[in-house]
Amino acid sequence: METTTHRPNYLFVFVALIVLTLVETLVSYVQQTAIKVPTLIVLSVVKALLVLFYFMHLKFDSKIFTYLFLIGCVLSIPLILIVVLVMA
Repeated sequence: METTTHRPNYLFVFVALIVLTLVETLVSYVQQTAIKVPTLIVLSVVKALLVLFYFMHLKFDSKIFTYLFLIGCVLSIPLILIVVLVMA
């Protein structure tokens, strides 16, 4: 029986991150906040997911690591909101 391993194309992911960074830089010059802020948030999330899945190997590891990471992210949201509200 032959096993196949999936190897990510790191060069493609790297180029995608470069392109997304260039788009973020261009969007930062937009004057309308209603367009700029949501677009930058979406681009940042996409870049973070690319790094997490490919460079931190969450896509090809056991799903338990992905679930543990996501649980940590969800549990940190209230903490971040509390800190922001206290500092405001």
